[in-house]
Parts: sequence; C-alpha cells; structure tokens
Amino acid sequence: VNVGDVILPEGVSRELVSVKYFKVGGGQPIRYFMQRLQGQGNAEINIGNLESGATYNIQVKLLVRFGDRLIGSVFSDAVTIETTETGSPIDNLQDTITNFESSSKEKLDNASTQKNNLKTQMSNMETRVNEIKEDGLQKVAQLDTSVSDGFTGIQQKTNVLQKSRCQMDGFQFWDYPQYTIKKISVSSMSECFAQCADTDGCSSSTVQFVARGSSISSWSCTLGKRRQGYMLYANKNHISANLFCQLSEATTIDTWQQCVQDGKDFRGADISNTMGQSFGSVEECVAYCQTVEDCVAVTYNKADKNCYPKNKRNGDQVIAYSDVVSVNMMCLSANRGEMGRCTKEGIRFTDSVF
Repeated sequence: VNVGDVILPEGVSRELVSVKYFKVGGGQPIRYFMQRLQGQGNAEINIGNLESGATYNIQVKLLVRFGDRLIGSVFSDAVTIETTETGSPIDNLQDTITNFESSSKEKLDNASTQKNNLKTQMSNMETRVNEIKEDGLQKVAQLDTSVSDGFTGIQQKTNVLQKSRCQMDGFQFWDYPQYTIKKISVSSMSECFAQCADTDGCSSSTVQFVARGSSISSWSCTLGKRRQGYMLYANKNHISANLFCQLSEATTIDTWQQCVQDGKDFRGADISNTMGQSFGSVEECVAYCQTVEDCVAVTYNKADKNCYPKNKRNGDQVIAYSDVVSVNMMCLSANRGEMGRCTKEGIRFTDSVF
C-alpha cells in the first residue's frame, strides 16, 4: 500500500490502513482488516484468512491522526486479485503491509538486547566479586544488591514493552452479540482485564470510560470470546487488550528461557489454514499465535522458518527433533509478576476435574 506517497499537512501522521475485502461471486459478507502503520513509507500487509483458489475485491483506506482525532479517507477503487490453489502469498497485490513487521518484533529485539546487556553486566560483576573478596562480606552484600536492582530494572522495562504492545488505547474490539460474554461495570481498566482472566472462555476485553473534567466518572467492561473481535475499530475513550498477548508478553526473561523447548516437536493438533506461515524467529511465531483463535502453543522450524500454531498445549505428542523449537503459551503465563492477585489463598476450586 503506497501510504508513503500520500502528501499530508504538517502535524498529521499516518496511523492505520483499513482493508475492505469480499469474495467475488461467493455470496460472502464484506470483511475488514485494520493494521497499524509502523513508519511513514510504503508497507505490506498479509491477510491470513483469504481462501486459496478464490477471487477477491480489495479496497484500502488510510487513517491519519491529527491531535487526538483519527481521520479517514474514502476507500480506494477496488482491486481484483486471485489467490493460488496452493495458498501461496498474493502475487498481484504489491507493497501491502506485513502484519508482523510491526512494533512487536522491534520490542522483542529490544528485550533481547537488554538481556544480553544484563548478561555482560553480570559477567563484569562476577569479575569484580573476585577482585573484592579481600575486602570482606560487606562489599559482597552491596554487590548482590546491585545485581538485584539490575534484574528489577530489566523486568520493569519488559513490562513497559508488554503494556505498549498489548494495551490498545483509543481502539475497540468490536464483535457480534453471540461472541460477547457479558458487559459489566468496573472501577478501573485493570479490573476489566482481571475479569477476563477469571472468566471461562474470555479471550479479549474492551473497557469504555466516561471522563468528566480531569476525572473518570464510570467504567464499562465488555468481555469477548474472540481475541481481537470481528474487527479493530478506532473509538475514543476505549482501551482494549488481547488476553493471550498479555499472558505471553508479561513473562520474565527467565520464564521465557524455561518455556522455549529447543529440539522438541509438538506433533499434531495443528490449526487448519494457519500452518506453514514463515517468520524470522520463534518470537514472531509466538506473536502470530497470540492473534490466532484457539492457539495455545507453537512449533517453529528453524531450518525453513515455518510456524505451526497448535490447539493443544503440547500438541498430540512431544517428539525429539533437532530442527525445531516449541513453546507452550500457558507456560509463559506461569510467572506474570503479580502472583498476589492470581493466587487465591483459602479458596478451593471444586468440580470440573479432567
């Protein structure tokens, strides 16, 4: 999409591209796909649920931000495209946005850089420990405190990245009533997200707030069954979050290392129409799983870069295979930093035993 060729007035920035598409001659409903722009130049987008061997009409619309307002153009003229029988990428739709050339990759790369920097700091600190042993236990204790502060700092930075990635200010996950679990009144944004975590079948939440002056008078929380609803809709005074994004990206570096199973293949339990997507790293494969309904684990092939989302936490069976790495999404949620809220002391969960 040639968003970089659009000339904008000063103070106006490119924010989103909205894609409108429908299957030609199939009696299919019109669908929408919305993608944040991660730069000012031309970009690509990949719509993963197009059927193979079909003809589609596709239109695009540019949304820009001016102050606190989101302004959209009209939709472009329709472009007709045909997908191949094998489901390969669309050849005749040029310069479209790729979903995962987005801020998630950059932020994961930043977290990896911070991890490597921390390892270097730890190595330097170990050398320093050997040098100051003669100075006694007091200096060793001071060094231990410095190391602890270093870990706290990197975790705080990781939490900031997670919040910016998963919490979408000014957007609503809109969906049909049959995919809405319930609407409730809450006292804060955090309470709405917590309600989703405690509700069976909840995959996403949107909180709407009413501001009066400098204070907020009320909060309304909608819990949804689908991770991103039917469509992403720009809406003032709304904040939305994908629960599975929060589960995986709120993890600590140590937990990530424990949950990534190198040389283990989660065989079977593949989600149809999602297999064989190509990504540059296992981190991107996990980010893709966050957006796929029913995805709770992935296997990533390091040789051909293909990603295989799974609907079972360990597939149908676990097999040793050197070319792959697998991740259980629920493993990543084991250490989320706020165990006090998740652990319910003195409460017994009864019935519903497998």
